[in-house]
Amino acid sequence: MASKQIKGVIDDGTREIPLVNKFGKLICNIYIRPADVSILDRYQQLTTDFQTIVEPLKDLDINNDGTSSFEEDWKIMKDVEAELKKRINILFDMDEADDIFAKRNPFSSVGGRFFCESVIEVIGNIIADAVEEEMELSKKRMDKYLEDIQPEVDGDDRTVTAGT
Repeated sequence: MASKQIKGVIDDGTREIPLVNKFGKLICNIYIRPADVSILDRYQQLTTDFQTIVEPLKDLDINNDGTSSFEEDWKIMKDVEAELKKRINILFDMDEADDIFAKRNPFSSVGGRFFCESVIEVIGNIIADAVEEEMELSKKRMDKYLEDIQPEVDGDDRTVTAGT
């Protein structure tokens, strides 16, 4: 008789957020932990470093679909793509980049910009909204716990201390 697999599920605060195109079609789901406020620092670092990451592409002939017309450019593009995906995975603290770019090359053209630029911009908005929402929930929870604490006034009516 095979033993039953036992597992525990812990809510670590991870949220599933769908990324959709402008017609509402699912691109992929991303997973973030809004209580991880250092995600804001990692996002800022990614946006600060973005131009340096894509710098090797500046002299390449990149087609609209994100490919190159020249074989010798392919390795450079794949190296830049690998670095970009690595940095996006660091941002999320989990592997998300392959799913994000599974249906569209990060260097394909969308409105004259790399697709990855639009993705990074949208991700920044999602992160900001999710972190703000988490902070508001945390404040409400703290306010709930603190509302039971009544200030105590000592005998001379001048010193106020928190009661227990």
